[in-house]
Amino acid sequence: MAEQKVHAYAQELAATNHKLEQINQELERANHLKDYFMIRAAHELRTPLTTILGEVQLALRRLDKAKSTEKEALLYRRHFDKIEARTRVLQALVEDLIEFSSLHTGEKLLQFGPCDFSKICDEVVEDQRTYSGRQIELQLPLDPIIMQADGKRLTQVAINLVSNALHYSLEDTVISIGAHVEDASVLFQIHNEGPALSLEQQSHLFDPFYRTPYAEALFREGWGLGLTVSKEIVERHGGQIWVKSIEGEGTTFFVQIPLEIEQNVQAFSHQPARKMA
Repeated sequence: MAEQKVHAYAQELAATNHKLEQINQELERANHLKDYFMIRAAHELRTPLTTILGEVQLALRRLDKAKSTEKEALLYRRHFDKIEARTRVLQALVEDLIEFSSLHTGEKLLQFGPCDFSKICDEVVEDQRTYSGRQIELQLPLDPIIMQADGKRLTQVAINLVSNALHYSLEDTVISIGAHVEDASVLFQIHNEGPALSLEQQSHLFDPFYRTPYAEALFREGWGLGLTVSKEIVERHGGQIWVKSIEGEGTTFFVQIPLEIEQNVQAFSHQPARKMA
């Protein structure tokens, strides 16, 4: 009898130790993520703020000396245009961080209602065409794609994915976008002819703050939060997001969201979505 009790206590102790090891591992990962965020934030915030400060100081010095001729006024305008541009970059970084934090912690509930996903695609593509000057092909069904969703958040997903495709593809290539209804869900696809992503890169693409070596080499701004935020929004809609990338065939992002949202999707689970080919 005593031996049975000792054995039971030993099993319980082993289970407790195993649980403590798991908790410690989670704490270590959280601590590592915190440290990485602090370093990343310092670097990303320093660059635009240094530019803003330098441009403002230069503009003020020239204003003190100038008589505000037409030529000089144009020069001042250029300085302040730079200030505005860099400030917008900083604002976008901060907004991405706030959005990610509020969605990830469940502090921000989505606002569900009828929305036309076709209209969202049209508006986002038109804006991105105007902003980038790039060729973007859009294929939509003749009938509107009406779904129960948070239209504002789905617009954010579309903007993030289209912007991503534009940033990481050559300027003379075409971005192909399509959406259609399939099995009571909307399937949204964004294809670009950028460099293929390795399987290792694909496995981390939606991780917070992750950026591929290609992105790090060519683009200085960004925290690698756009895809993470998109994943949070899609999964909060009961959907899933995944990527397919093949050498010589480019990269395609897929988003699948049910047309009718279940009532319990707000209780978002952080389990990873199934990736489909």
